[in-house]
Amino acid sequence: MRKGFTLVELIIYLAIVSTLATSLILWSLTVGDLDARARSGATLNTSARFALQIIARDLEQATTVVSPFSAAPSSVLILTDSFGQPVNISISNGQLVRKVGGINPLPLTALPATVTNFTVARTTGPWSARASLSVALTLSALPAPARTFTTVINLRR
Repeated sequence: MRKGFTLVELIIYLAIVSTLATSLILWSLTVGDLDARARSGATLNTSARFALQIIARDLEQATTVVSPFSAAPSSVLILTDSFGQPVNISISNGQLVRKVGGINPLPLTALPATVTNFTVARTTGPWSARASLSVALTLSALPAPARTFTTVINLRR
């Protein structure tokens, strides 16, 4: 009598091993994708937090806000800082850029985050006791979905 495996036993063994291997590969790909999304999301959060902090500081210290002048949203923020210099914040090449006095542009967002939307509008209504601006910033970085960050900043009188 010969010892060994029959063809049926080998086929069953290969089916079980391939099912387990496929499951393991799919699981590792899912974990890798979740890790990439988490890293991209963290990049978006950090980039947006930095940009909104700089914008909030500029607006709180501004002597004049030139644009937006009305409640209509604008994609450009122009103000005059406490030194009398014009400050321009706008989108340039997919990045939010701050220019003081028209020189030395400072990127407020970092790659791989890309700015897909930037709007600034004056908040109006009977509930607003102080003049304020609402700022919305939408960033995207693959593979994470795009995220919108908003804040309301009070202007000094």
